[in-house]
Amino acid sequence: MIDRSGTMLYHINNLNVQNERVSYQMATGKVLDKGSDDAVLHSTVINIEDKLRVTEGLMTQIEKSKALNDTADDTMSETKLSLENVKLDLMKALNSGVDRTDKLAIATNLEGIRDNIIDRVNTEIDGEYIFAGSVTTNRTLVKDADFDTNGKVEFGGDSFLREIAVQPGSYRDRGITAYDAIFYNASTATAGTEFTWSEGDRVIDEYNHEWKVLDGNGAIYDPNDTSATPSSLQKYDHNGVIMDTVLYPESNIAIDSFNPQVESNGDLAVKATFTINTLPTQPEGRLFEAKHNYLDDLNVAINALKGNYTKLDGSRGIVATDAQVTDILKTSLTSTTNQYDATNVGHGELGGRNHVFDVSYEKLRTQEIHYNMLLVENDSADLAKLAMESKSLEMTYQSLYSTISKMNNLTLLDYIK
Repeated sequence: MIDRSGTMLYHINNLNVQNERVSYQMATGKVLDKGSDDAVLHSTVINIEDKLRVTEGLMTQIEKSKALNDTADDTMSETKLSLENVKLDLMKALNSGVDRTDKLAIATNLEGIRDNIIDRVNTEIDGEYIFAGSVTTNRTLVKDADFDTNGKVEFGGDSFLREIAVQPGSYRDRGITAYDAIFYNASTATAGTEFTWSEGDRVIDEYNHEWKVLDGNGAIYDPNDTSATPSSLQKYDHNGVIMDTVLYPESNIAIDSFNPQVESNGDLAVKATFTINTLPTQPEGRLFEAKHNYLDDLNVAINALKGNYTKLDGSRGIVATDAQVTDILKTSLTSTTNQYDATNVGHGELGGRNHVFDVSYEKLRTQEIHYNMLLVENDSADLAKLAMESKSLEMTYQSLYSTISKMNNLTLLDYIK
């Protein structure tokens, strides 16, 4: 018998390698199994796949942001509706035919509206408070421990927005903060003009940094401490740390005058006011805004409807006459109108930012389609060609095994014959 086994095994092995390649390509639809098959093509495919993964990751992040944005948009619409209802109730209370009993009922209704506003602004999705600012784990509006008595609610967030990537290395601000939802500007000032604000207002500059009143000892000014004298406004970064006055010279501005808060024997409360005669002209575009918490005004209105003035600590003060209640409610109606306008502006800003994400998402979706097409073009197998190769391999296998079978039947005697 003629020994051709080594040669035959070599040919069979080559056919097996080719069959594995064809089978892999037909099963996966991909040209490459290993990078060594074609180093240049492999590099191109890896680059496209990397860009595709980045694009898909950005799309996922924006999809989540869009969900938060849509919720924020609905919340702002509901908040504006609540403010409209407050205005209607206040106008009803100002009607001369409404008596004290009716006003008490209106006060109860406003308390319910206030709770609804707080709940809406405290909207939380997947552990993120959507109006909290840069640290979304901080509760947006925090009720005082004695809220039932003083109606005090503090903003627990900041004025900095979360930035979301819309392209590699490109970021956009997402949403708005509670400053845009339920605060209004009590006063504003630009470079070179006078700026006056009241105790309790939050002072925000053009870069969204907060400025706080410090006393002569460098501590945050306490209006209840009669021995303390306010000396300056100092700027804080988004971590709540005073900004270096050496690196940032404009981060310390002297207060020129102030009127301390007063609460007379009749509990007629007047908050402390501060004045800077001339805002510095640097940096360029200097703008200060005193953000006023509308919920403080709503608390005053509720107390008035119950027949009382409001103390500096927010609790109910002395009894007010009908005429005094009317004056307070007129002021409350004006502040409610101011807040509605401010909330409406905030809603518009939210809509503009939401649109940016909508446009960015469509752009990313186009990129995703483009990269998928490139991937198909570069790494997709030609199935028609593979079918022909598969058939050719099948025929070659049959031919080779037929030859092996015939050779195994040969003997030396047959060969001599």
